[in-house]
Amino acid sequence: MNLSIKQLRTFIALTETGNFTRAAQKINLSQPAFSALIAALEDEVGYRLFDRDTRKVRLNGNGIHFIDIARRLIQSHDDAVVEIKSYATGYKGKIVLAVLPSMAVEWLPQVLAQHHRAHPDIKVELLDTQWDRCLKAILDGRADVALTAGQPSPGTFSSRMLFADEFFLICHRNHPLAQRQSVDVAEVAPHSFNYVLEVRQLTTMMGLVAANYGVSIVTGLTLFQFQHKDIAIVPFRVLSLPRGIYLVTDKERQLSQCAKEFYEFLLEKAESFTPRSAP
Repeated sequence: MNLSIKQLRTFIALTETGNFTRAAQKINLSQPAFSALIAALEDEVGYRLFDRDTRKVRLNGNGIHFIDIARRLIQSHDDAVVEIKSYATGYKGKIVLAVLPSMAVEWLPQVLAQHHRAHPDIKVELLDTQWDRCLKAILDGRADVALTAGQPSPGTFSSRMLFADEFFLICHRNHPLAQRQSVDVAEVAPHSFNYVLEVRQLTTMMGLVAANYGVSIVTGLTLFQFQHKDIAIVPFRVLSLPRGIYLVTDKERQLSQCAKEFYEFLLEKAESFTPRSAP
């Protein structure tokens, strides 16, 4: 079956006007050309779409069934044309950002809100997942840009360090380490951990620590989640390996224009950002 968009638009115009002359005028066709398109459409689908008399044209049962199909086909066509034109000019209209869940809680939401105000027509879609899946999403083409902790392989990915995110101990306010000005790893090691370093459900961890059920190590970007009357936040005295936050792209794939601008926007916002310190 070979239905043309022109035939479908002709059909919709006739359903809206109920008159061949007015419908032909509406889409700037002569009446004979308009009538020929309707006849060709009915031949193509294999059944009549209208009941006609000398004065009126009405949709019949077949036409009523077909009108939904016609509208969907026209919408799909129009959406595809917009996407093709957008891609040709470098603006896809959508950017997919892969990000670790523990990084999407403080700095990033503010940046995304600022980007939306500056570029309301560009949609940023978040894919929050584990580190390896962030990188896989980049390689698979499901994400344009990723925010990860740690630098990935330079042979496969291009990466820029945005800032360093320090680690902190969180424990119950009655815990033996709670009153320390700072701690080191050796002091923390003997205590019971409920989860270390990378988190997926911050509220679960907060609840466990607030109940004095173990301690945890978290990063500066997640500290606001642990502002609780029963939780102490203690910085590390010596921890030589802060968590580097990197902006990552596929080395072999060129970003669309809007993704490039988003990339630069993230770099700019990172320059003025200082990860939160313990209170």
